[in-house]
Amino acid sequence: RERWEALTDGGWDSNTLEELTAAMAAVSTLRASQDEEISAAATWVTARSIEFAVDQVPPRYYTDAVKENLATVVVNTADEGVKVATGGSPKGLGLYQGEKDKDLDDANSLYTTMIYRVIDNKAAAASILSAFFDAAMERYPDVGDVTTLEMKYQIVASVYGYLATISGQRMVDIMGAEADYDNPIAATGSALEAMAYADAVNQGLFADPEAFNAEYLQDGGSGEPYSWYTTNDDGTTTFTLDTPPSSEQSAQIHSWANAIGAEHDPEYAVMRADSGVNAGIRRGVCLIRGEDGIGGEPGEIAIKKN
Repeated sequence: RERWEALTDGGWDSNTLEELTAAMAAVSTLRASQDEEISAAATWVTARSIEFAVDQVPPRYYTDAVKENLATVVVNTADEGVKVATGGSPKGLGLYQGEKDKDLDDANSLYTTMIYRVIDNKAAAASILSAFFDAAMERYPDVGDVTTLEMKYQIVASVYGYLATISGQRMVDIMGAEADYDNPIAATGSALEAMAYADAVNQGLFADPEAFNAEYLQDGGSGEPYSWYTTNDDGTTTFTLDTPPSSEQSAQIHSWANAIGAEHDPEYAVMRADSGVNAGIRRGVCLIRGEDGIGGEPGEIAIKKN
């Protein structure tokens, strides 16, 4: 605590902040330590780092190096980030600890603002998305039925909706509402559906072997088999997609899902996957943009833009 106060009491500029935020990033990795004392200390420093970066560092000091360092801090809070993205709070971090005039809404705002400040950097955005997706996936490592599948991808899609909306807002604020820009969060709702279909296949939710008839798994024009599926020695099938899937893979697996229909999907795994993704995206978007999802009403989480 004394060391932290000494570090943050002096004057900082862009160059020296790169060094300080690199140290913050390094300490945040120690949250994973098996030593409880080290992990607790690292969590304390991580929370103070987020508070300092948002409340004391002017946005003009955020160089690309600072953004990437702070993205590492966010990556090492991915479990808490998933909670925020699904309507909860980063309670485990202890943000604004001991400040009686602050509550969980303030903590959510602070945490989301940190993401907003760094997410226009593509490397930072990619790191955060990957870490949050992994943390969300780990909530349900085993998917034994379609209800669990739907729940899992509702969480994954909430993460996507939350991050994509923050990123889109950031790009609009930088470039203007009429600007044409690429959202740094490189995923889509269709890609999430594709991931869910592949997960359902790999977890054995499609019991009918005819769901994997070769005619459903080939290009309609060339007749070439899709490159991302494998027939195993035991007769089962594995779908192996990129993370997130490419647009081509997504289109191909959707063609497969449409072709098999309810006849070979009696548990409606495809429909339940779609339902989870759609509900999750809406929840993540609405946290930032309000219940209508298009910005007419403010969301539950306020971003500090100045």
